[in-house]
Amino acid sequence: MELVDKLHMQGFKEASLFKRAVSMTIDDLLVSFIIFIAFFDSFVNAKTLEQQIILTNELIGYIFLAYTLYHWIFIALYGKTIGKMIMKIKTIDIETFDKPSWGRALIRSIVRNFDEMFFYLGMAYAIVDPLNRAIHDIVGKSVVVEDN
Repeated sequence: MELVDKLHMQGFKEASLFKRAVSMTIDDLLVSFIIFIAFFDSFVNAKTLEQQIILTNELIGYIFLAYTLYHWIFIALYGKTIGKMIMKIKTIDIETFDKPSWGRALIRSIVRNFDEMFFYLGMAYAIVDPLNRAIHDIVGKSVVVEDN
């Protein structure tokens, strides 16, 4: 039996690309704001575009860590991030139909962050996937569904 059929038999409906995009935007803005606050003095002192680029390069490890922790913890604990909560969608494991395990949530989060660094190319796959899954969903053995 195909995954689409299994999800529908369990009463799940895949989340729309629109809801996923809005959720992702909310999450990215939230984490970016937290990073900006954490390094406020550094950002304020970076007066030129060149200084801002250098600062961003210096902070890339912290930025990657912040995004990874945010997505990992929220997906593992709740099956959804703040953006997903607002959009009423959630991430579920394709085998248990429950929130992903800590391990799968971590893998999904890391792959998602690498995908963001490469212009969201892995997320473009969601356009052709019947369940609107991006590469990080497939690797993390998860799917994003409506949260009833």
